[in-house]
Amino acid sequence: MAPKNGNKNIVLALAVGAFAGAGIALLFAPQSGKETRRDVRRLGRKALDKSQALREELCSSIDHMADEVWEKVQQDLDQGWKWTEKSFAELQRVLNSGRDYIQDGIDKIRG
Repeated sequence: MAPKNGNKNIVLALAVGAFAGAGIALLFAPQSGKETRRDVRRLGRKALDKSQALREELCSSIDHMADEVWEKVQQDLDQGWKWTEKSFAELQRVLNSGRDYIQDGIDKIRG
């Protein structure tokens, strides 16, 4: 999973860098203040839209990861219960065998 997170971080860094570069370019561009303000507003809306999309993607990724973790926990719990039941059954078998062995010894002594 590390590569997915690394790729997302790279994409996020590139997007932020692109928006910052575009914003700086707009500020230094030879155009009127009105046009620059319009471009800055447009850039702000694009940045907001992009950040909302990234937030939704992040929430979706977290939900997916939580589901995967929950499934793994359930599988591990199931395996744990199976192991416990198997071990308990084996313990009961050994104890019963020991009890029978002792009872046989007692019966031989009583004769």
